[in-house]
Amino acid sequence: MLQVLPQQVSNLIAAGEVVVRPASVVKELVENAVDAGATSVSVSVLDAGRTLIQVVDDGCGMSPEEAVLCFERHATSKIASAEDLQRITSYGFRGEALASIAAVAEVTLRTRRSDDELGVQVSISPSSPARSEAVAVPSGSNFAIRNLFYNVPARRKFLKSDSAELRAIVQEFIRVALIRPDLSFRLMSNGREIHNLRPAASLKKRILDIFGMNLAKELVEVKADTSIARISGFIGNPEDARKRESNQFFFVNWRYFRSPLFHKAVVKPYGKLIPDECSPAYFLFLEVDPERVDVNIHPAKTEVKFEDEMPLFEILSAAVREALGKNDFTPSIDFDMRGAPDIPVFKDSPGSWTPPPRIDYSPLFNPFDEVPDFTPVSTPAPAPLFEDSSPAPAGDILVLHKRYVVTSLKSGLLVIDIRRARNRIFYERYLEKLAERQPVLQQTLFPVTVELSSEDYLAVLEQPDLVASIGFDIRDFGTGAVVVNAIPEGYSTDPEQVRNAVLDLAAALRDDTSLEDPSHLLAAKMAGSAAAGSSGSLSPDEAQLLVDRLFACREPKLTPDGHRTMTLITFEEIEKKI
Repeated sequence: MLQVLPQQVSNLIAAGEVVVRPASVVKELVENAVDAGATSVSVSVLDAGRTLIQVVDDGCGMSPEEAVLCFERHATSKIASAEDLQRITSYGFRGEALASIAAVAEVTLRTRRSDDELGVQVSISPSSPARSEAVAVPSGSNFAIRNLFYNVPARRKFLKSDSAELRAIVQEFIRVALIRPDLSFRLMSNGREIHNLRPAASLKKRILDIFGMNLAKELVEVKADTSIARISGFIGNPEDARKRESNQFFFVNWRYFRSPLFHKAVVKPYGKLIPDECSPAYFLFLEVDPERVDVNIHPAKTEVKFEDEMPLFEILSAAVREALGKNDFTPSIDFDMRGAPDIPVFKDSPGSWTPPPRIDYSPLFNPFDEVPDFTPVSTPAPAPLFEDSSPAPAGDILVLHKRYVVTSLKSGLLVIDIRRARNRIFYERYLEKLAERQPVLQQTLFPVTVELSSEDYLAVLEQPDLVASIGFDIRDFGTGAVVVNAIPEGYSTDPEQVRNAVLDLAAALRDDTSLEDPSHLLAAKMAGSAAAGSSGSLSPDEAQLLVDRLFACREPKLTPDGHRTMTLITFEEIEKKI
């Protein structure tokens, strides 16, 4: 039977579209604070927003009548007619946020306009109508959201872990803080300060305040001004491209949005400057005519539709290409490219190839590995990752370009990629140690301080037992930094490689799938970092040991991510080439 839904039910349905998780509440309230002309916005959460979300601003505030009316659906001061939808410049405009929040939580609003002597407190919840009373409060607005989803237990049940929900809150907070460097923003979690951002003189300064000064050397300025759009912001130096898709932000008319298409426009100009599996950082701002972009196609307003989508793609791609060109980046940067040939190419002309001279030294030897003062008394000395009492004979083996090992078989020549072989060997060893909960540690020569983004900082510090079980000794240094005293066996102890190892660890911990069964993903990421940090040529004995260890693996032919570690060139193929 056709019927009109009761208002309570329709409000719950609307809340399901707008309020997906605690981060949704933070997004709506912080954006409203900015729309209200605030110069300072403070966010405080308890239990990742489950227990309390409080947002305080010094904006224009509301009258007693407006404070009650704001909780009605479609109550808004941002638009008045259908034509206004074509010229939206504010962040919120639908008037659904506060009504949706009040449908799934207990809400208290305390607000006052600067010209009023007294303010008003409004209390509302799904089980009771709005109640208001006059109170003495500072000018601005103070929203307290308690017991989110208490009346929707199914929604509350499917929230993720506190660490995952807090990271989502931090993401939403950062997206607003980036677009308004002229404002002050503060974020607290369970009484601990995560961000305290003072007004910044420039967008670049705000980016560095949020993501750390280490990012300064990575940023390349982008500028373009056309009749369709004005583009500004920063992209990452190709040398600092990461496997983790982090620090990637698009904004249109100072509103955050996502776009896989525009992501391709940014990545395309990098070409072979970065490996196929890596991705650059970017902070890009598009200013377009509001009438040529529709921001009203998604409840969370993170997707937009451009009237000039393909021209914008080309403009954005050209702007990135120009920025890279001005900074003289060329494809000569030495990366281990996934798309490189698996087999070394030999020239046809006789005598044109000369084997490299043999240098008898061991790049695996580090004279600082045996400094006794750096090993804690309570920590047993770890066994080396590649223990071997007597190295295997070298036999017919050749090391080419520090990248390949070539050895003979009955059917032909076996070519092994050194880094990929190490990746597989490290992976199986780490997987074994994770299963046994027996980390393989090596002390750093000196403690290494690493600055992290707030998301990475939280990910690393909120799971200390898991981090320790993997083989890291990481301590909080405060203000978004950590101190690394030990790393898993096999990693380079070079400070920059240690930093990359911690970033890889944070990326694995941020992956929600890894939290249920972290072993495989963590082992794969650790192995990739350890293999990347192992450099230098191999002696024939070391090359033979590498081959022996590889063939002792359960799956020697493939890396954990499915790339070939080796290939066979048959004698028949060689004869055809000669």
